[in-house]
Order: sequence, then structure tokens, then C-alpha cells
Amino acid sequence: MTTTTPSARRKTLIAGATGQIGSSVGMHLMGLGDWGPIGLARTPDPKAPYPMIAVDLTDAFDCQNKLAQLQDITHFLYAARFDHFGGELESKDTNVTMLRNLLDAIEPLSKNLQHLHLVHGTKYYGHTVQERRTPYREDDTCGNFKSFYFEQQQLVQQRQFGQNWSWSISRPHAFCNYRTDEARNMLLVLGLYASILRELGEPLHFPGTPRSFEVKTQFSWLPTLARSAVWMMTEPQCANQAYNIVNGDPLSWSELWPLFAQYFKMAVGQPNSSSFARFATDKDAVWQSMIKKYDLKKTDLQTLAQWPYGDYVLSLQWDVVSDMSKAQRDGFTETINTPKMFLGGFDYFREHKMIP
Repeated sequence: MTTTTPSARRKTLIAGATGQIGSSVGMHLMGLGDWGPIGLARTPDPKAPYPMIAVDLTDAFDCQNKLAQLQDITHFLYAARFDHFGGELESKDTNVTMLRNLLDAIEPLSKNLQHLHLVHGTKYYGHTVQERRTPYREDDTCGNFKSFYFEQQQLVQQRQFGQNWSWSISRPHAFCNYRTDEARNMLLVLGLYASILRELGEPLHFPGTPRSFEVKTQFSWLPTLARSAVWMMTEPQCANQAYNIVNGDPLSWSELWPLFAQYFKMAVGQPNSSSFARFATDKDAVWQSMIKKYDLKKTDLQTLAQWPYGDYVLSLQWDVVSDMSKAQRDGFTETINTPKMFLGGFDYFREHKMIP
């Protein structure tokens, strides 16, 4: 594997640069100063602090045409997804084609390519398909061949044969971040849900089944994921390896729920086998009155948060726990306190007048 000294100038391509993961990695690379990020997106962010290129990854000709200007990419982070709603099955064929189109366009132009990093997730283990032994370990067999993760990994392994570059894969779960422009955000879903229930004088009901209330789940803090990606792209022993990247403290919703209720000064509710999506359907008038009452930002409740995504996160009826010992063994030891992450997120949305 080709390596660079810390002072060497890198040129890093980020596919999916306007998404939560891609933008988090891009901002982290900007802070490091020597990574030269270049973003790819169907609709680039005009306020991005680094160059962006508008490109349709599903169109091979568009990739070849738009990316012909790129020369000597050294690192490549792939966090692109074909458009899908939170919780829906993502198109396997389209997502594999997107990665193939991009590799076809940039690989011939990048003789100094050193590393390709793919951001995947625990769908690789089949966590939405069936219960299996936990904790999930990176050498476990794929548990969901309908997901595009397995075929993307196979594609990269095949393309890397005989080349100087290496690859790595991160597998986060239910990633979280503090930002006001992302509807697919579990922190915001929960903050809005609790705030409206409190306004209605209700306890903090759990919108799921008694079983989903008790099983263990996990989360990935996006700044940690960004730092882990840089670690994988620069650490030689990470070459051609996959790593679970989660906070490190699997918890049940029954453990988190009393903390949320205490934060919002509410009674702790119990599972009611409802859903976030059903709850939000008829709360528009309540929300608009709360905006006036508490001087919140003018928003539409139905689009402010992706309510079905919250139901997807709460839907599992078995433990979803990934083992972090491989990453820790190889040198990435960062862990995050999940309860503090949630409570800090509620503080953030209050400060930005998203919730009262």
C-alpha cells in the first residue's frame, strides 16, 4: 500500500458531500488542513467551504464528463446513497451502479490513489431481517443480501486486485449529529415528540412495542465517525478491513426514556404500540400554536422531521449491538456517552429555537 507523510498534500474526493455523513467528514477534513476535499453531489451546497461538483452518479456519461477535470485523487470517501426515505429498502442495483460509474471515471485519472473508504452500516449484518447473535463482529457473514453493502464491497475488492490502493469500510448504526437542516435526525424527532406531548399535558409515551422498549440498541455520533474514517484512510493496518463504529454503550429505550422524561419535566410513559408517524399526522395546529407561544422558528411539522425514520429506529424487536473491540485493538479508542449525546442534542435544538 502506498502511504504519504503527514506533510504530503492530499486530494480527497467525497461522494455524497451534502449528506449528513459526507458533510461531517468534509468539515473535519477542512479542519485538518491538508486533505484538499472536493465534494460530489447531485445538488452541491453553494455555501460549502471547499469545491463541489454537480454530478449524477447514476449516469455513467455524466460521471465521465463532469469528472474528467479531476487528476491525482489520493483518497476517496464514498458516502453517497440513491434517494430513499428513512426506513425504506434502498435500491441495490442503483447503488452498486453509482459506485461503479464513479470508479470508472476517476480510477484512470488517479495514478496516486491510496485509499477508498466506504461508509456502510449494520444492515450488512441483516439487523432489519432477522435476529442473530450479538454483538455483531466484522467477520460475521452478511445477513442481508438485498442490501447493497455486500455487492459494493465485492466490487471494491475486485477492482483493487493488483492495484496500489487499499480500501476500508465503516459500519455505523443510527447516526446522530447536531444540525438544524436534516430531517432524518433521531434527536430532533424525539425532541419534537416530547415537546408536543408535554404541551398536551401527556406523559412521555413510548411509541413502540413493549419488546422494542426493552431490547438493546446503539447509535453512532457523526463527528466520531468522521474521525474514524480519517483513521482508517491513514492507518496501514486498516487496509482492506471493515470496522464497526458505534458509541460503545448499547442501551435500551427503557433506560433512556426516564432521562428524556426528566429533561422535559414529564411523567415517564409506557409503550403504547403507536408510532411517531401516526402521532404527527394531526398535530399541525398544536405545533403552529407552539411556534407562536414560544417564539420558535417557523417550520412545517410534517417536513421538519422525518417521522417514519423514527419509527424505523424504534421498530426492532431484538438486540442490535456491534462489537467495537477490533477498532479499539487497532488503535481507534474513542467512545461517546449516548445519554449525554441525546441531552446535548435537546439543548442544541432549544438554543436554535427548534423546540421549546
